[in-house]
Amino acid sequence: MQISSSRPAEQLYQLLLLVYPKTFRDAYCQEMTQTFRACYREARQQGSWGLVGLWSFILRDLVASAFVEHMKRFFENTRMEDSMLLPQFYLDIAQRTDTGRTRPSNEDSMAAVVPEDPQVLAKKGALFVVSDGLGGHRAGDVASEMAVRLVSEAYYQNESAEIAPALQQAVKYANNEICRLNESNTQEPKHTMGTTCVAAVLQSAAVYVANVGDSRAYILHDGQLRQISRDHSPVADMVRAGLLTEEQARTHEKRNVISRSLGDGAVEVDTFTEAVQSGDTLILCTDGLSAVLGDEELRAIVEQYGPQESVEHLIARANEQGGPDNITAIVVRVSV
Repeated sequence: MQISSSRPAEQLYQLLLLVYPKTFRDAYCQEMTQTFRACYREARQQGSWGLVGLWSFILRDLVASAFVEHMKRFFENTRMEDSMLLPQFYLDIAQRTDTGRTRPSNEDSMAAVVPEDPQVLAKKGALFVVSDGLGGHRAGDVASEMAVRLVSEAYYQNESAEIAPALQQAVKYANNEICRLNESNTQEPKHTMGTTCVAAVLQSAAVYVANVGDSRAYILHDGQLRQISRDHSPVADMVRAGLLTEEQARTHEKRNVISRSLGDGAVEVDTFTEAVQSGDTLILCTDGLSAVLGDEELRAIVEQYGPQESVEHLIARANEQGGPDNITAIVVRVSV
């Protein structure tokens, strides 16, 4: 093989380099081309046999080294995929909803979503959502069902690996859709539907929470129960300001009034991030539970029982206290 001009030879050499992986070419193509130029000039001085020897060496080296590079990339990708598939935690999940003792129907909704695709689970985590349709409003059950469904769909359709922003955007999307449906209602008198929403994602060693309204997310860690979410209500504001105790808040005349809800125009969605360890328990619930049971009783039940027994006992205790509202709870225990 004899090529009289170095330019065509260099172009041919660069075409041959395409057999290497792209990452390898990006790193070494320029350096290898410079080396080729020097070797080609020297081979031309040796005549036709020099060029034949050069191209023979290049082809042998290219086949062997390109194969090695492709195998290296294959095993690197396999190791990365395997690490993504390894679950860091096991989740024991239980959920239950109950109409309670006084409401004619159940306007709460809930969902627990654990993706079957291991890569999606590794990237996006497991999602839990609880919503409480606003009592006295038109179609509160529709609003709560929409919130749970739309948050779940929007969160997993968002390909971003940034969990908290994706979760916040999913809740805002649900709010926009409920608002849009409210605006399309032409009936008189004009009634709007609304709902609370608390959503949590367990991913890697963290829990990400987004909430609007007074449905809550708690974490039980080392025997200590702590509320992660923030209640959006005048009574909660008074408790935070030290004007009311938790006990007083449970019987306050405005205890059922909330200051934020999905379906009520543009809404601010609070987000929180907490570390999670093996043995921790995540609890999501509506105020049909949290407004009736004190934190200490909630803690004692969840610490004593597994998730399935916990949700049974929590709802039974709320009903024993009169069951004044719909009651919904999701309990998730994390273990290695």
